[in-house]
Amino acid sequence: MAFATVALIGQSRGTELAGVRAAADRINRTLHLDGSGLTIVRAHNELHRSLHGKFSGEQVLPIASASKWLAVATIMTLVDEGKLDLDLPVSRYVKEFDRDDRRRITLRQCLSCVSALPARLNDRTQGWDMERFAEEAADEAIRSHPGTSFVDGGVGFQMVAIAAERASGMTWHDLFAHRIAEPLGMRDTKFGTLLPLADDPGTTKLPWVAGGAVSTLNDYTRFVRMLLAKGEWHGKPVLSEASVDDMLRNQVPKRIDVKTNLFETKNVRYGLGTWIETMPDETVRLSDPGAFGFTPWIDPGLEIGGVFAAKDRGKRIRRNLSRVYAAVHTAVTSPAVAGTTETVLIRHGGRNRRYHLHVPAHEQNHAGLPVLVVLHGGGGNGAQVRATTGLDKIGIQSGFIVAFPDGTGLLPKKLLTWNSGGIDVYASRKKVDDVGFIKSVVLNIQKRVPVNADRIYVVGHSNGGMMSHRLAREAADVFDGIAVVAGAMNFTDVDATAPIATLLIHGAKDQRVLIAGGESAQGRKTRGRKKRVDASLQDAVDYYIARNELVGYPKTSAKDGAQMDRFLRGKNKQDAAPLWVVKLEGGGHAWPGADRKTLLVGDKPHKWSASRGIIAFFASLKLETLKMHGLPAVPR
Repeated sequence: MAFATVALIGQSRGTELAGVRAAADRINRTLHLDGSGLTIVRAHNELHRSLHGKFSGEQVLPIASASKWLAVATIMTLVDEGKLDLDLPVSRYVKEFDRDDRRRITLRQCLSCVSALPARLNDRTQGWDMERFAEEAADEAIRSHPGTSFVDGGVGFQMVAIAAERASGMTWHDLFAHRIAEPLGMRDTKFGTLLPLADDPGTTKLPWVAGGAVSTLNDYTRFVRMLLAKGEWHGKPVLSEASVDDMLRNQVPKRIDVKTNLFETKNVRYGLGTWIETMPDETVRLSDPGAFGFTPWIDPGLEIGGVFAAKDRGKRIRRNLSRVYAAVHTAVTSPAVAGTTETVLIRHGGRNRRYHLHVPAHEQNHAGLPVLVVLHGGGGNGAQVRATTGLDKIGIQSGFIVAFPDGTGLLPKKLLTWNSGGIDVYASRKKVDDVGFIKSVVLNIQKRVPVNADRIYVVGHSNGGMMSHRLAREAADVFDGIAVVAGAMNFTDVDATAPIATLLIHGAKDQRVLIAGGESAQGRKTRGRKKRVDASLQDAVDYYIARNELVGYPKTSAKDGAQMDRFLRGKNKQDAAPLWVVKLEGGGHAWPGADRKTLLVGDKPHKWSASRGIIAFFASLKLETLKMHGLPAVPR
């Protein structure tokens, strides 16, 4: 199977997406720009970089309203720490607003432009500091009630910045530097004045947070990548995932119209400093464009972002950027970048079987890609677990071949199960050779795509997790590691001696497969089936510690309601296949981190992302990036 590759257009240009440079070049020719720069990124890698004309990635530009994302992110770090509450009145933090007509104005209303404050004060702000601005803003007349109309402007943002200064005891310059710029390495990004715009960056007494910043293509690209990574930068949190979500989701009540002449699209809403456009094809674009053309954006559907850096009239840039958006969409969704997807039919054990195959873009002579086989739970199918886990997208982006096989059942595509042993389901009663089938899936993949035979892994949920335990014993010659989510080690008829890297994930409140083992409500004898008694999570832990010859004293950490125990050290200090155990506080049976709720009543998915944790675990086996969260830096 042949694949196109992302073009490398000369050593000085770096990685580029096919057709995107030409689209950006056309903007430069049409508008007679001196130069511009464009980056397209995912959370953990850069897909495209092109510099046009005399432009440099370190060229400092006034970014105008693109300052708002930087300002809101700075403020949200204080929200994460509990020093600010967006739903409290501004007057709680800024005494000048403790007046009858302003006591109801909240920080959230200010950042979503529904505070009823004017867009700007007068133009005589030279020489003012933040204290003077608060006094003048408190005296400025307001003509409507808070929360009843939308006005795009900067006064509300400025008032929240003043609240941030007073809540933290730090100047705005220091707040931004310590909380955003320094963690992200944004060395050339600072806030300057309103008039003249972006003057005295980093030193002015009145930093205009809604539009006075300067930045570079390189700096702002890092910021966009952090937003795409849900607040993390190289595995370290800058913002909480909840704060990023608040920034990028609609915050304006439905009853309020959001009117703007910034976009041709009519269906526009507003988050916290974020324009939210719903396009005619129902796709969504999130952006924070500046008046001089500096435009950062995020495409949540494709999980990519971009920065177009230039200096021109913003309206002219925005009219022409549609060419770039279209070229990026075409390139990112092409097999050269997105890889390929197909459903493969194979014959095994006298049955017609199938699996869904997702292959990342790669060179035809690639030495070999890692493989991830993902097994659905009882009653599910490959398409269902693909949608629930998102491991097709996350795996592809991390360089993994991902396969989602179907189990068997009375119906060809519904209510399918695995012959995992120790559980009375269709596949077990019919003695289906699922071990042989899954090994055949791997062999079939190897005939289609270059595979790294030392990096073949299996993941399973519930009944699929139980099947993964069985494969660890009966197919250790094929699989180098397993990840089990909410699946008991019920099959013990066969043993294996070869060490196998293991990740075990289990919710402490799982009512379907109890973490302590035993008979769950769903395991009782029904309709003539045998009673099911599950092994405990500790049974599996003890088994893999012994099998991998590990020292039974783990490194323990906790985050977001997830406790991780990592057994890494082998006896006699030799290298060993690791065991990671994740216990989810309050977690049920649903796939942790799933976007959709399970059909089971009261079984809301735990917020910790099992999919990202699994990819990080398997990548760590080679890259030694033992991180609890976030994707590893594996090649695209």
